[in-house]
Amino acid sequence: MKQGSLRNSSFINKALNRSYLALLIGLAGAALLLVSGISEALDRELYDFRATLSAGRNSKARGETSDTLNQVASSPVELVFVDQYSLAWVEENLGFGWPWPRELYGILAEYCVQARVSAFDILFTETSSFGPDDDLRCARAMDQAGNVVLAGSPEKAPFGRLSALPVKNVRFGSVKALLDEDGVVRRYRAGNLDEPSFGLATLEAGGQGDRLPGIPEVFLRFAGPSPSLPARNAAELLYSALSLREGEEPAIKPDYFADKYLIFGFSAPGLLDRQAVPTDSAMPGAEIHGTFIRNVLEDRLLYRLSWVWEAFLVLAVGAAAALCASYFKKPLALAGAAAVLVIVSLLSASVFYEADLVNMPALELAAASLSFMAGIVLSYVAEGRTKAFLKRSFSQYLSPEVIEELSRNPGLLKLGGEQRTISVFFSDIEGFTTLSESLSPERLAQFMNRYLSILSECILAEGGTLDKYVGDAVVAFWNAPLSQEDHAVRALRSALRCHAALDAAVPEFEALGFPLPRTRIGIHTGMAIVGNMGSQWRFNYTALGDVVNTASRLEEANKIVGTRLLVSSDTVALARRSSEFSFRRLGEVLLQGKSRPVEVWEARFVELPGEPVQSPSLSSTPGAGPDLASGEPAVLAWEGLKDCRG
Repeated sequence: MKQGSLRNSSFINKALNRSYLALLIGLAGAALLLVSGISEALDRELYDFRATLSAGRNSKARGETSDTLNQVASSPVELVFVDQYSLAWVEENLGFGWPWPRELYGILAEYCVQARVSAFDILFTETSSFGPDDDLRCARAMDQAGNVVLAGSPEKAPFGRLSALPVKNVRFGSVKALLDEDGVVRRYRAGNLDEPSFGLATLEAGGQGDRLPGIPEVFLRFAGPSPSLPARNAAELLYSALSLREGEEPAIKPDYFADKYLIFGFSAPGLLDRQAVPTDSAMPGAEIHGTFIRNVLEDRLLYRLSWVWEAFLVLAVGAAAALCASYFKKPLALAGAAAVLVIVSLLSASVFYEADLVNMPALELAAASLSFMAGIVLSYVAEGRTKAFLKRSFSQYLSPEVIEELSRNPGLLKLGGEQRTISVFFSDIEGFTTLSESLSPERLAQFMNRYLSILSECILAEGGTLDKYVGDAVVAFWNAPLSQEDHAVRALRSALRCHAALDAAVPEFEALGFPLPRTRIGIHTGMAIVGNMGSQWRFNYTALGDVVNTASRLEEANKIVGTRLLVSSDTVALARRSSEFSFRRLGEVLLQGKSRPVEVWEARFVELPGEPVQSPSLSSTPGAGPDLASGEPAVLAWEGLKDCRG
């Protein structure tokens, strides 16, 4: 195998590295969406959804319906609308069409003198069509009331004044709406004492201006579609005021308005004072100001989450998405992770909203989605590289099934060396030196290619790992790189099949003019270090340890014992439960380079499927053994030690 292991072949082969790269891609994409305004547009839609959902939930909790008159007594803020009914009532009973005489507004201010504040969301930018005296009577009534706030608009102010009314004892507040790019009012400009908003001026007039936050803009918490606040029509108040002047019992007594914030405004469609809000496509402007005042009084204003926390959330969600996409492999796990990330982002946005905070879930979802997709793409690329690396590196000495399993689970391949129990196969041709001398190099190469192909096919068919070819010798092992609980059985089955395949190939070799000497095989099971071994220029996936040497010595011992296959007792102990084999204990041998004797066994396939298996404990009598199925005579067992050290 060439230099460049699976561990070091590519930066993206490491899941953590892929996570870093996917996160960077996700954050870069989210930044582009933020700069382009796409994420802000999505955030506005999500904000509207949260606002509508929260408003509906809160309305149910309070038992509110569209008929807010049942809650007027408990609300500190009430609306008084010049609606279509009021226009018709004034025209029918007082004989005035639109616009009304301004004296009527003065009557309303005078009648609501017990209110904490009477705030008129009405611009008086031009002199009354009924003449200056009409303006004077209105101004005098408002000054005498002492609790009036008027809408002001510097852009439309006549002669540099905020109103055409000659008032002296009133406050002014700006009614300029803070519109988002889609024309919807979600935020409110509180302003400051030098240039207060209409809502701030109203709260200042009521002695509660100190309850405002020290920030210029806030988000409004709308209670629902209009009317979301207790509302009356102006005709009711005009009728009550005129009734009281005539000595009659008013429908609404003046003391009812004590300590209330009254917001006067237009709601008739033709008067064109409506704005789109998250919970209503056309809410009266006076109701928007009233919502701000009520939010302040109830401490329910919404504030933008700080950029520090927003950046942390984007980073956290993006990192979680990148890690999930890089580490999760199964489609179900990936789908579940994606669903959890989306749900968590949306739920966190709702939790923030209920905690009076507004975050940017679209930016978080963008970072998560892009990081997730980037992680999947990078994992796909890395998986493709891993599969190509495995096939390129292991196709010569691993079976296709093993390579496919490693491709699906590359983590099973621990490169660099690990300790494992393996079963080692070591084979050699008896008399190969004589054979090689009798053949030309070309014919020897032809013979070896066919011979090694037969053995390799049998080894790979049993899921073995071809370690190396050393001349005519073949070294293979089982239980690495993949775990194989039946590795001893596989090694034995492979050895017996090699002999059977070689026996069957004798006519083929004879037809080619090649003699086929006996092949001796030794099999031993024990601990070894397996992994990529070598130098920085060249290394191989191999096994190192005494188990390999012992298998080699067992192969050599076949020559002295007179067998073709010798198996150590360690291998027999693991394979004895298989019904495929019959085992016969031969005795103990002294192997080259070993200080202790090794117990050796002979193994053969059982002749009949139902034939009982001879276990080690049942065939340990020297010189005895069952009539095993084989073309060769049985080798007699021996007592004591047989010296096989050559």
